[in-house]
Amino acid sequence: MSRQVEAHEAVKVKKPRGEWHYAPELPIGNNPLFEFPWRIGRIIAYYRDYWLSLSETVTFLLLAIAGWALLEAPLGDMSVLSWGWAGIIYALNFGMVMVFAGGFHLFFYTFRKQGDKTKYVPQFGHRGGGRFTFGNQVHDNMFWSLASGVTVWTGYSVLLLWAHANGVMPAISFTGHPLLFSAIVFCTGMWVAFHFYWGHRLLHVGPLYRYVHALHHRNVNVGPWSGISMHPVEHVIYFSSMLIHLVVPSHPVLIMFHGYMLALSAIFGHTGFHELLLGNSRRVLVGHFHHQLHHRYFECNYGSVDFPLDSWFGTFHDGTTEARRRLKERLGPR
Repeated sequence: MSRQVEAHEAVKVKKPRGEWHYAPELPIGNNPLFEFPWRIGRIIAYYRDYWLSLSETVTFLLLAIAGWALLEAPLGDMSVLSWGWAGIIYALNFGMVMVFAGGFHLFFYTFRKQGDKTKYVPQFGHRGGGRFTFGNQVHDNMFWSLASGVTVWTGYSVLLLWAHANGVMPAISFTGHPLLFSAIVFCTGMWVAFHFYWGHRLLHVGPLYRYVHALHHRNVNVGPWSGISMHPVEHVIYFSSMLIHLVVPSHPVLIMFHGYMLALSAIFGHTGFHELLLGNSRRVLVGHFHHQLHHRYFECNYGSVDFPLDSWFGTFHDGTTEARRRLKERLGPR
């Protein structure tokens, strides 16, 4: 769930005093493709940053292309379900989570290579562990991410790759259908945002929140391992976004890319840091301030900036004091 627009062409507004240790320029916005009348300059800049830089989306696409190129032969015949090739997919997904969640955690939290520069809040994790499994936030998050998250993600991936190999779903290739293939890549982020909004709103309803989604919201002060630290039921809902490949023409690269857009983007979005600083001037966007606001205020920003359902349904928080006032009015005594 990418958020380049959060840092692009925002109107400078002083952040609320004491609200954040670091915040991007406020108010944050949404995908300008859905703002009318169109401002062509903003749209071009948004998608330039999205596709013509080393953004998280480009990183995930490159990983999907490279992963399929390396694994196509070892995976063999996927038309027959077997522990062999399914285990390879599981190992790949497990490794990806370890590399990104583990790597970000070591860099930002264990060794604190960046200190608190561009960190949304000054604290590094929660003090005390009573609310967490094993009495520890990181251990809790690692357990639910790896034991449940990677398993459910792999289950959907294996199902879809098996369906593709058996001709159960419409199939395409880049060489045969380059425009359609590219269009599906282009629209994946918007579909992920659309599906995430509705699934997320559902998870904030009564019993589903108390018994399922509350596990993820133990993390008010988030870290990289918080990204896919969810209840198994939430994982089933969250990763069900991938089932669209059963009806939309697809390819293993598109399936893998979609999975990375769900699992790895959530890890990026929960780092707690807005940018990764490389040297004195190089900055790489990692955090999703839009979602950081959700973890602070709960009943806002259910989706992402790629598809502005929060704006359309009155649940958008742009980070300003005025937005917080509107949220308090909407929620009343809560």
